[in-house]
Amino acid sequence: AGLKKMDVPGASEERSPPPLNLRWKKITTTTGPAPKPRHGHKAVAIKELVILFGGGNDGIVDELHVLNTATNQWFAPQVRGEKPSGCAAFGFLCDGVRLLIFGGMVEFGRYSNDLYELLASRWEWRRLTPLNDPPCPRLGHTFNLVGQKAVIFGGLANESNDPKLNIPKYLNDVFTLEIREGTSLQWQNPVIDGPSPSPRESHAAVTIGSQLLIYGGMNGKRLADVWMLDVDKLQWNSVTVQGPAPLPRSLHTAVVIKNRLFVLGGWVPVLVEDGSLPAHETEWRCTNTLACLNLDSFTWEACPQYPDTEEQEEAPCPRAGHTAAVVGTRMYVWSGRDGYKKVWNNQVCCNDLWYLETEIPPAPTRVQLVRAGTNSLELLWTTISSADSYLLQIQQYNVAASSQKPKAEGGAIKTDADASEGGSVTPATGQKEAPPQWYDVDVVKGTQFTVTGYQVPVPDTGDKDAKPQRVELQPGKAYKFRVCAINSCGSGSFSDIAAFKTCMPGFPGAPSAIRISKSAEGAHLSWEPPANSAGTITEYSVYLGLKPQPGAQPGTMAFARVYCGPGSSCVVSHHQLASAHVDTTSKPAIIFRIAAKNDKGYGPATQVRWLQDPKPADKAAAAVAKRPAPAGAASEDIKRLKMA
Repeated sequence: AGLKKMDVPGASEERSPPPLNLRWKKITTTTGPAPKPRHGHKAVAIKELVILFGGGNDGIVDELHVLNTATNQWFAPQVRGEKPSGCAAFGFLCDGVRLLIFGGMVEFGRYSNDLYELLASRWEWRRLTPLNDPPCPRLGHTFNLVGQKAVIFGGLANESNDPKLNIPKYLNDVFTLEIREGTSLQWQNPVIDGPSPSPRESHAAVTIGSQLLIYGGMNGKRLADVWMLDVDKLQWNSVTVQGPAPLPRSLHTAVVIKNRLFVLGGWVPVLVEDGSLPAHETEWRCTNTLACLNLDSFTWEACPQYPDTEEQEEAPCPRAGHTAAVVGTRMYVWSGRDGYKKVWNNQVCCNDLWYLETEIPPAPTRVQLVRAGTNSLELLWTTISSADSYLLQIQQYNVAASSQKPKAEGGAIKTDADASEGGSVTPATGQKEAPPQWYDVDVVKGTQFTVTGYQVPVPDTGDKDAKPQRVELQPGKAYKFRVCAINSCGSGSFSDIAAFKTCMPGFPGAPSAIRISKSAEGAHLSWEPPANSAGTITEYSVYLGLKPQPGAQPGTMAFARVYCGPGSSCVVSHHQLASAHVDTTSKPAIIFRIAAKNDKGYGPATQVRWLQDPKPADKAAAAVAKRPAPAGAASEDIKRLKMA
């Protein structure tokens, strides 16, 4: 019997998934030593890093390459330890910063059943020898992490002891390996209840909770069935899937992003003239079709499709034996073969890098003030990993209508969002006025920007050449800001509104060159006087961002003064630091603000983030994300790192 929708963890009759909004984007410019085009390689992701190993074209390689998706930079780590030989069509899984490789083809007709571990925190290989009989040598299997178990399913074995005499044997066995810390490694070949999938290789498998989903593959013909293995209950179930099914396929990729399974490419059978599947498969071709399985309803959903040709730039060309890895809500795809040549080591391989954008980006957090000037406001907001750019907007703020008068020296202002966004009611008429208009400041690539003005559209007079009018920020004026993230799927929601005020002339500028270091007493801070003091600096104040109090508005932060005096340095004690808020919108940091005072009063504060050590369990993962040194020189950070 087929597995019904409600039998699958996470399935829901009530949830209505958002409609598909998919866009391919080709990465045309990268830096660093890029890998050569290949097929049969594998990839996993650790945070923003995509780690590639193996595969080949002109011979099988043992190369390790890493793509930093935040910077589009390739690098080849200098590895150490007992490195595996080159292999293709192997199993590759990721457990934190620990990567495991099993099996694969090491040369034509000769397959492996070796197990290797790579600690990405220090790029060190190690061969593992679990107890009990291992799985037989194989290629084209899947190797997935389900809970704390590594699970192998299927693949292709060679029943001949002579590599030149290849007698293929398709497999449907299951092996598990408990990899929980503190347990000894032991291969297990459990007995699985229920009807099992047919033997196969070059299929795809993904983890969904405590279950393993198997899709497609081949055993003399391409397959299109879907199976679920409950790893805890040791039970197979065939899944009944609704909707128009994609063609049977092998050598495809499949990844899970939120509640959807995305399947790309592979080999599919050549249809007969009436468009039906052949009774006996004799020909196949590569495809670039994208299929999407909704994992809530187990229904195939319609996806944008593109011509099966290499002469187009809207989507990846047809391919098989490629690799796909998920970073955030993006699916990254690299290389693969076109499938037209049948000699394994003489394929035409794709030399391109793509990602599939699967949704519009979420809203950034509320804009923060870094520094205020008389005619400028330097702003900062959080990074959204799926954003290509950000739209920053501004609105003049009628402070007189606000319940809180802004500080005269400039800086952050508490906003009354309801009044500003919903419009105000005029007492004389009782009519609701239209809310003030938002204007574009700029489309920004980064997450920090100094605002000096904004663009106001000119009235529609029929002049097509009319340009927007630029309005400069004025001293002592208050402005509201909001920001949204943009990618190829569109623009996301705007952030919560923040309001800041420019400085009045005659007040000092912000202190600069701030340095923070640990000391026996706490944190030692020092700084340079403002470049523009507008008189004599009489004192400085240092403020510490505090932990939020119960009932505090999300996205706001209270500050307490922890130093006031004429000197340009101070020590914030451990007792004071105990009440500090550790901001985790990017890297963990304690926030300080430092302002200078002259005879007119305090000027704008400089905000600075004091980076904190991550929790011990996060240290290894954090180190992996650092940029390693160029090939040939190992990073000192990676050298020193100890596993947590």
